[in-house]
Amino acid sequence: MEKRVLTLELVVEQNTKMVERLDRSMAQLTQAVADLRVEMGKGFSDLRQEMAHGQTELRKEMAADHEKLRNKIETVQTEMQKYVDKKFFWLLSAYLTTLLAVLSLLAKLFIDVYAK
Repeated sequence: MEKRVLTLELVVEQNTKMVERLDRSMAQLTQAVADLRVEMGKGFSDLRQEMAHGQTELRKEMAADHEKLRNKIETVQTEMQKYVDKKFFWLLSAYLTTLLAVLSLLAKLFIDVYAK
């Protein structure tokens, strides 16, 4: 019986040591998780700042590109307007020249018919 009691006491002592080690390990694990949460919070904060900075830079770049595109569109629009104006005036002058030629031909025919 004494042998059993000693064996049980030894087992209880070993289990107590194992529980104490487990408690220490759990405390260390809890501390490590808390430290990891703090580091993750800092990392997320840094990431948010970096993303905000990148977003700001991207907006500046997009605004500059937008302005360049607007200037290019205005330039092309001005060139197209000049081209259309040039072609319009050419067509108008061709029309007026043709009209003048037809009128002069009619005047000549009128003079030839009624002058005789």
